[in-house]
Amino acid sequence: MEWWLILVVVFVSLFGSFLTGMPIAFSFMAINIVGLVIVAGGTKGLSLLTGSIFESVSGFELIAIPMFFLLGEVLFHSGVVGMVMDAVDRWIGHLRARLLLVSLGAGTALATLSGAGIADTALIGSTLYPEMERRNYDRKLSLGTITSSGLLAALIPPSALAVLLASIAEKSAGRILLGGAVPGFMIAALYTAFVLIRVRMNPDLAPAYNSGSVRFAEKMWATIKLAPLLLIIFAVMGFILLGIATPSEAAATGALSAIVVTALYGRLTPSVLTKSLDAVVRITAMILFIIAGAKAFSQLLALSGASQQFFNNITGLDVDPFVVLMAIQATVLILGLFMDPVAIMLVAIPIVDPVVVGFGWDTTWFYVLFLINMTIGLESPPFGLALFVLKGVVPHVPLSDIFKAQIPFIAIDVFAMLLIMNYPIIVTWLPDKVL
Repeated sequence: MEWWLILVVVFVSLFGSFLTGMPIAFSFMAINIVGLVIVAGGTKGLSLLTGSIFESVSGFELIAIPMFFLLGEVLFHSGVVGMVMDAVDRWIGHLRARLLLVSLGAGTALATLSGAGIADTALIGSTLYPEMERRNYDRKLSLGTITSSGLLAALIPPSALAVLLASIAEKSAGRILLGGAVPGFMIAALYTAFVLIRVRMNPDLAPAYNSGSVRFAEKMWATIKLAPLLLIIFAVMGFILLGIATPSEAAATGALSAIVVTALYGRLTPSVLTKSLDAVVRITAMILFIIAGAKAFSQLLALSGASQQFFNNITGLDVDPFVVLMAIQATVLILGLFMDPVAIMLVAIPIVDPVVVGFGWDTTWFYVLFLINMTIGLESPPFGLALFVLKGVVPHVPLSDIFKAQIPFIAIDVFAMLLIMNYPIIVTWLPDKVL
């Protein structure tokens, strides 16, 4: 069978299983079982499946995934993250775009702590949007700002999505985590500039805030109360930057420090621990199933020869490699309109990774671009998960308004991607300095 026909059959079967509503991990595993039986010539192919499953989920680097989720869940369920929003709120002052800037500031601050963007979107939306609505902030600008604020956690370390991507692609989690830092803060700055310019051009989008002033002492006290949270940041990024711990070890120390800090605030209750551990077990089990399916899927494509033939044909094209890069990113961007990030990673990485290596592209740079692309998928209609999460916390808002609100922020993300494509140093500078 021709290599292209193999790819067509595999992906049509895969998308068909998605349409049935079957969980992503089970869809991949079903395709793997059938495919390996056919490609390997009988049931002996299943022995390859068991070996790849064990290899894929037994790596030490995967400990970072449940640990980062535990860190975020403890802070979320304990209510500690609300203190961050309160401190940011006090410092913003009486700027006309005050609540919009609080959203962006809180999203950036929470991104350095939790690594769970969807949860941050839900928290910011449920906390700030009712007040924005009461003060007659522009609905679309408010919704777009809230969604984008939460998703900064996908880029700014610690990012659980970045660790998952590194695991599936079998790349350095440390380099990808650090590589996302500068682009993450850069995109946050672009969002802020956009909001300020929009409000400056049309002040009615964000009415003036007329409450009494906040004393400097109150601002300082709100900030001082956040000092213990620096322990978490240091236990994760500080340990990585200083070379004290690997990303997996730093994730564990970060989770431990989150528990300690929550206890210091007097918010560590049996209920908080139970809810946090329950969420972590559920998420981790799902992710391990997904990683196992991804590894076996890569093996299936390799055994069939389809991925190698695809690589040979792409690298043999008489076109500029930048055109190939643009085509890959455009394809991932289109997939993001219909699929969630995990499914995109599972489908695309086994195909594009040999191409990345073949062209000699910096893998950290490429996969940070990939990460930004998947973030766009989370905020893009018609199936962007973050949009539906926001709809869940503001149920009275029409979904069409949430969709329209995100368009300018998606444009900003695409602009950031193009900037990073042309200036890879934005991604590679920090990992090259540290690792």
